[in-house]
Amino acid sequence: MGKTFFIIAGEASGDRHAADLVRAIQELRPDCRFIGIGGDCMRQEGVELIYPMSDLAVLGIVEIFRHLPTLYRIQNDIKRRLQKAIDAVILVDYPGFNLRIARMAGRMGIPVIYYICPQLWAWGQKRVEKIRKYVDLPLVIFQFEQEFFARFGIRAHWVGHPLVDQLRRLPSEAEFRKNYGLPTDKPLVALLPGSRRMEVERLLPVMCAAMQDLTRPYGLLPVIGKPVHLENELYHRIVGRRYPILERDIGALMKYAHFALVASGTATLELAFLQTPMVVLYRVSPVTYYMGRLLIKLNTIALANIVAGRPVVPELIQHRLTPERVRRYAQQYLDDSAYYNRVKAGLAQIPEILGPPGASRRAARHIVEFLP
Repeated sequence: MGKTFFIIAGEASGDRHAADLVRAIQELRPDCRFIGIGGDCMRQEGVELIYPMSDLAVLGIVEIFRHLPTLYRIQNDIKRRLQKAIDAVILVDYPGFNLRIARMAGRMGIPVIYYICPQLWAWGQKRVEKIRKYVDLPLVIFQFEQEFFARFGIRAHWVGHPLVDQLRRLPSEAEFRKNYGLPTDKPLVALLPGSRRMEVERLLPVMCAAMQDLTRPYGLLPVIGKPVHLENELYHRIVGRRYPILERDIGALMKYAHFALVASGTATLELAFLQTPMVVLYRVSPVTYYMGRLLIKLNTIALANIVAGRPVVPELIQHRLTPERVRRYAQQYLDDSAYYNRVKAGLAQIPEILGPPGASRRAARHIVEFLP
């Protein structure tokens, strides 16, 4: 008899990873059913969405307080639904919300599978006990995470990174440019201000201001990458219709861009895998930032730099984030070919660190074996 899974992804990257996982599970067990929270990618794989993931997309401690009534309402609804015939909960990344759901499901005796476990090695070793207590099957995407959890007596399974498969399925540059009417003679610059509304509102104006004096002299074409769940009007309000906006083939935009201006997050790792130089931007409310610095144990925030083990690409964080500084680093990529090539060489180790293809299939096999 088929299993019913409750699956939650709260961000655009998690939506893609969850969709690939659902497809891989259904290839092994076609009779499985999925309901939960996510985005268009999960919906296309047949997941019955009870809420769109945009309802969870909140960035920062201060902002979360404003959003608490909505989050509590969703959490209470999830609890009610879990009391019905749910065989297991699958949580995909998004630890702030998903760890609370793990505790809720664990206390109800429902098996909890965590795919892309929280990065507790970076910011929250105190939360390891929650993984031990409430997560029955931890699936991690970096090999060193398996070793990290083992130090605490937790058996996690390393499955590799799902980005490896997603970023191998890209069109050629000629096909990509033709599909979107992008001229063949202009170097592309990817503007990737994040998947949350607040990120876009804070970062896209800085990106556009930084590019203002570079676009014409260097013959560049900035292209904005947009998640499907955010509306075009948000971008048009900030930048007008100066630059093309893409919501599909963002991986191709990353690959064929000369460089990228990118919000700190999973996108920095995607760019690193594709060996595309970048400038990483990050800004939240002052309270969120300073509280975060108390929790985060690392000196860098960009996944590209964390995984590389050293600062390969520049980061402009909080008060250091100004259009002038962004422009300075961007211009260095344009004027200094030796620097540009050093950055690309520094990113060249990332594909090997992310592991071999097939992460979703390996994760699916662990899940199916866990719940025969």
